Amino acid sequence: MDFDPQKILEILARHQVEHVIVGGVGGTLYGSPMSTDDVDIVPALSKRNLDALADALNEMNARLRSTEYPEGIRLDFTGKDLRRWIVEFSFLNLLTDFGKLDLIHRPGGFSGFQELASNSEELELGSIQLKVAALEDIIRSKQTVARDRDLEQLPTLKLLLEKRGSSVIRPGDEVIVPWQSTEVRGTVIDVRGAGPAARVRVRLRRPDHDSEEELDFPSTSIRRA
Repeated sequence: MDFDPQKILEILARHQVEHVIVGGVGGTLYGSPMSTDDVDIVPALSKRNLDALADALNEMNARLRSTEYPEGIRLDFTGKDLRRWIVEFSFLNLLTDFGKLDLIHRPGGFSGFQELASNSEELELGSIQLKVAALEDIIRSKQTVARDRDLEQLPTLKLLLEKRGSSVIRPGDEVIVPWQSTEVRGTVIDVRGAGPAARVRVRLRRPDHDSEEELDFPSTSIRRA
């Protein structure tokens, strides 16, 4: 069976399953070159969301992973069952037609979906928007779990975080933005999205007016002052 994480995430998106991506795939979406063989997500536990998740799991032919049964244990997933299993066991290790999928209730160091979602970033994969745990939160979780494979990834993830920290535009930053045939200086007041698709709202003083104005710019068109 070929591992196709994009297909898993596309099915979750099509069913409008609210979740935060963590683990190795989360690191990969931030640029980590390290490989992984499963998708780890933290789903919201509302009834509507778990019903949608159950439909998505049934579509991808999800089975419980088992060392005794290589093909997995087949189940007819329902939202009610998912809530009980996820809360009771803290995680579910599944096998789908597109590879491994792990549902996690409380990743190491975190209370659950709400805490991770509040600091998550919106990243793109093909045509879908993904909610991905902040890189620093992925690092914190791996440090807490401290399995050998998690510890092996930490140096790479920390290096990525260091590089992002020097380039990410944040509210309050002084920036240079293009204006007609020149450039002007402004102050960032809001950032929506992440990566190349992010939109940045900047308060700037136009050179032809003695007043301030707020305008949106693509993140790729601005630089730090």
